[in-house]
Amino acid sequence: MASPAASVASSEATSIGTGRPALAARAWPTRADVLMVGFWAWVATVLGRGLSPALPGSTAGIGPLIVGVEQLGAFASQFMVVMGAATCVRLLLSTLECRSYLFRPVAVISCAAALPIVISASSRHLAPAWLMTLMGLSAALSLVSTLPAVRASHSRALGLVLLTVTVGSIVSAAGRIIALYASYHVHAALFGVARSVATFGLLLDALSVVVVAIWLARRWRYGMAVVVGLLGVAALVVWSSIQSDGAGAWALVVGRALAALTAHPDPFIGSGVRFFVEICAILFAGVTLWFQWPMGVGVALSFALLARVSGDVPLCALMLMLAALSAVRASLQTLRPGDIAREPSGRRAPLEVMSATR
Repeated sequence: MASPAASVASSEATSIGTGRPALAARAWPTRADVLMVGFWAWVATVLGRGLSPALPGSTAGIGPLIVGVEQLGAFASQFMVVMGAATCVRLLLSTLECRSYLFRPVAVISCAAALPIVISASSRHLAPAWLMTLMGLSAALSLVSTLPAVRASHSRALGLVLLTVTVGSIVSAAGRIIALYASYHVHAALFGVARSVATFGLLLDALSVVVVAIWLARRWRYGMAVVVGLLGVAALVVWSSIQSDGAGAWALVVGRALAALTAHPDPFIGSGVRFFVEICAILFAGVTLWFQWPMGVGVALSFALLARVSGDVPLCALMLMLAALSAVRASLQTLRPGDIAREPSGRRAPLEVMSATR
């Protein structure tokens, strides 16, 4: 009969030998963790970046509402920064097995350099040079994450959205830099160039929303009806915000909120189109966040839509990094032989099938 000490040693060796994968898996963020961060990212975008600057001065007698919205928006932003930074590190650890030669060094350096800037921006205003550095770091991480996402069939649309959002962020940031330079030197012609660059950034922004709409329409049997319904809601909100009279408090608040969310300088496109793209992106982000299959794709699309072309905004840069790491993690998901990707309605999706031996 084996001694108690030998049996304990044997059980410890077994747990050590078999527990490492389980311990490593526990270090990875679960779907509930990423969903929580995505939900608060959506709340921080709507309340913190939209409604909070729009409510003051809109109408009388809503002082408690203004204070409540500001406090909730501030909490959502701070919570998003703390939980988003922690989730970003956990996503990074879970994606280091990616076979791309560029991804690992760029991802480690980008996260190590960008996360302290994001955390610092939550308590103080940063100089424009730091914001441009943050935009460059998040864009670099997103660009190297595009190739792994495009290689996998089930995350190909996500890779395309990530690419358009990243390029749009770079273009829009360049337009803002040119606009600031033109304003400082009072150069009207150069400001026109800045608006042209911003117009190109808006087109890239709209392209990412179109790709997500197509992906959403193909996800299940009633996807097209959902997309049409969301487009109708967006059109109704935009129409109510740009009425000719503009006398209602609702139109004033919505117009201010959409103007606060829209990137500047103003492109050579009407405000109605810009507001429509903004509302569609927020609505699609709220819907795609809850898609479970393919694993991680819907959450990554939600992060990308919320970040969009504002990489020089610290909160948006963090969401772009989360979208990039979520995209790589989604591309690493494999199917066992015989598994078939199915839409929520049970209808087969042949384009979502991926070989287990990529």
